[in-house]
Amino acid sequence: MFAAAPLEDAEFARLMAPFAPFEPAPELAAAVSGGADSLCLAWLAARWAAARGGRVAGLVVDHGLRPGSAEEARRAARRLESFGAAARILRWRGAKPATGVQAAARAARYGLLAAACREAGILRLLTGHHAGDQAETAALRRAAGSGPDGLAGMSSAVVRGGVHVLRPLLPVAPARLRATLARRGLAWAEDPSNRDPAQARAAARRALARTGGAAALAAAAAARGRRRADREARAARLVRRAVRLD
Repeated sequence: MFAAAPLEDAEFARLMAPFAPFEPAPELAAAVSGGADSLCLAWLAARWAAARGGRVAGLVVDHGLRPGSAEEARRAARRLESFGAAARILRWRGAKPATGVQAAARAARYGLLAAACREAGILRLLTGHHAGDQAETAALRRAAGSGPDGLAGMSSAVVRGGVHVLRPLLPVAPARLRATLARRGLAWAEDPSNRDPAQARAAARRALARTGGAAALAAAAAARGRRRADREARAARLVRRAVRLD
């Protein structure tokens, strides 16, 4: 068994290259929960931006769904500040739904993140989704009977609330992100919801761990994603040639 290789700056730069062009001094935001994936993303992105005269703002959402969430958010902000990233905590205020909490929290999170980006004049928001997340998404969609486009999983770039959401780590195995932090001596938090058997994504993660099929499922999703992107590009070219907007 070989240890996972940490992610180097040059490799992260290659992962960011498809999202070019960027401003001469890139200003980015990163969604950070304090977990290994998002914290590693913020650390890599901060180094990438600083090398180009730019900076990264770490946005931490406190959903307020469990006791201690406010302190967890403050710890995440302190970790960001420890390596020079600006940190801002966003709180989901108001009454929480009795059912469908995870879906509501996800919608609220993206709403808060997009609003914070617009307020700061930041065009691009990075998220820490990785190859394991992609495999889980594909597994859940397969169980729901999705077609080829659904089985392509998450796109590497989407627009939400007027902000470009970029997922540069989608091809990267999660073990490599933890190895990157461990080499640098950066601590992270473990989200207890990741082990909640009532959550569909946690159940999919356990099933993939038992079968060892995560890498193959992520690779298949990536191939389908490339075909989906190619079809979308061809459609865009056709629209550009054939459609006039009045």
